[in-house]
Amino acid sequence: MVKGTFTADEWQALQAYGLSLSSPGEAFGSRIDAAQLLDDDHCLAVLEQIAPVLGAPNIKVAASLTIKRLAFLVLAPTLYAMSRFDKGLDVSLSLCQFDYRLKDRIWQSTLPLKSIHITPLCADRSAWRTHVLQQAFAEHLTPLVEIFHRLTRSPKRILWENVAVRVFSIYERRVMPGLEGSQRALAQADYAWLLSPDASAVFGLETNPIAEFDAAFTQLEQVAEPVRIRRTCCYYYRATEPQEFCNNCPLPLRLQRNKKAPIR
Repeated sequence: MVKGTFTADEWQALQAYGLSLSSPGEAFGSRIDAAQLLDDDHCLAVLEQIAPVLGAPNIKVAASLTIKRLAFLVLAPTLYAMSRFDKGLDVSLSLCQFDYRLKDRIWQSTLPLKSIHITPLCADRSAWRTHVLQQAFAEHLTPLVEIFHRLTRSPKRILWENVAVRVFSIYERRVMPGLEGSQRALAQADYAWLLSPDASAVFGLETNPIAEFDAAFTQLEQVAEPVRIRRTCCYYYRATEPQEFCNNCPLPLRLQRNKKAPIR
């Protein structure tokens, strides 16, 4: 591992996605070392603290919505730095803290790093990319999905689709816009590979858990732009009052189809 730095402009871009550098002695009641989430007692305590502030009725719902936030905080700076700057940001659990502040049920959280470690691009981009992504998935998100599922019984498919939708939005709305030529081609190749069966190793699993969610776009009447309809529901509607659904939630469509179905 090589310790390195980002340019001022690069760091500013990554800060926009919640990345920060932890200051020595800095402490907040809503911040813990990310690795502590692998301890059952700490993990349950955090989810139980988050649930009422988030509006979640239980820790099962809180776990689903928390992994969505964590996936964004971990992956947005990692994928952006990898595909736009050719720099491999290490976001392994041991280097990260989880800041889980909320205000009016909206996340205010960031991903403070204890230190910055960058793996520079080498001649073998495929091997470099695998190493970078293993730190984000196998060494961070995968163990969190496992413990969230075990402690709360939130289904793994829901948790992994929450991660998948973050990957989609990060690449399509943040990484790709503005890229041209060879740089765009490389970013597209990174994105396509991450969604392929060949990427299973970066998750530390036998199969790629997000590949199945790469569905075609669908145009809905109530949404301006086409969306990927989710296979699962993330439970967001259970933490809103009045009740709201995500634009790509499958539940309203199922309810609509059931109303139109003939009575037998």
